[in-house]
Amino acid sequence: MKRLAECVFAGAALFAAAAHGGSVDSVVRLLDARVAGSARSHAEAAAEVAADAARGKCLQQYVVMLFARDENAPAAFRLDAQTLADYRAASASRIRALAERTNNPLAWYLVALDAGDTNLLKRASDGGNVQAMNAWGTLCVERASSRGVSANAAERLLAEGTACFKRAAELGDANGNYNLGACLSRGAASADADGKAFACFRKAAEKGHTEAINAIGSFFREGRSVPRDLAAAAKWFKKSADCGNAYGAFNYALALRRGEGVEKDPKAAAEWFRRAADGGCEEAEVAYAVALFKGDGVDANAAEAFRRFRIAAEKGNAAAMDNLAACYARGQGAAADERLSLEWKMRARAARGDRAAQTWLDRLK
Repeated sequence: MKRLAECVFAGAALFAAAAHGGSVDSVVRLLDARVAGSARSHAEAAAEVAADAARGKCLQQYVVMLFARDENAPAAFRLDAQTLADYRAASASRIRALAERTNNPLAWYLVALDAGDTNLLKRASDGGNVQAMNAWGTLCVERASSRGVSANAAERLLAEGTACFKRAAELGDANGNYNLGACLSRGAASADADGKAFACFRKAAEKGHTEAINAIGSFFREGRSVPRDLAAAAKWFKKSADCGNAYGAFNYALALRRGEGVEKDPKAAAEWFRRAADGGCEEAEVAYAVALFKGDGVDANAAEAFRRFRIAAEKGNAAAMDNLAACYARGQGAAADERLSLEWKMRARAARGDRAAQTWLDRLK
């Protein structure tokens, strides 16, 4: 434990030099917030990093260049192509040289992301970087569920992934605790999964991890390892939502719509569904579109409902596909079109695993 902690501390010290006066703390906050589900913390850290990058700080320029590729990159990172190219030219070789010269695990983690190199990611994880531990652990868990992986191989991969999360958690990392809790809640590593998972989520929540806060709300709603308490669940969902977590907002909206632990409020529910949808939650996109379609807590708007169904459907959401099919069939929100109605109906079936529907779709290509 002490050796790993020293690695992390040394990494921060070396990067402080690389940052040339910029705050390395904001970089670490950014890395953590990027995967912790807090849009607000992500945006705040990104603004600090971008400001340091604009002042010529090498590390921050590399980070901005690197994460500007993200599909939902924070606004501060949406720079023009020339600026990003200049940032790469000024920083990439220097960060790579730092990694090679000092064997710095945080540097290797960033270089691994830049290169898409899983060997370097493993190196960073083994070197003690908690972000790399979480990333490598996630990769192992995902590989365990891949098609064609034998039962023995899947068991080994799950064990390796869980061990990575546990190492990060033991270092006090919130993402490590959350990921370990997620593994345990799926029964990946313990017979007493729920109780241990809840403890991990609590530790992560105490550090402001918004996904963990949302998870605790789910435990109270479902009565898993704790007595069922809908009022407590709603409070945890609201806390997660207030921190900018889209899934916390979605769950809080559900509580408001159903009157679970809070007074039923269709108008407030619709607003939280909208916020969750705009934050990237597909389920909320569908729920808000349904509210728009029915005029439930918001002015009815079939065209906007159709647009939002389309957004979720194109991301693979089967319920949204069903609703698109209904819109085309009835001519609501869009012109009636029997062919498109049938196509989206078949897409919904295929998304749920219907092979015959997928064969039908393949013939359209």
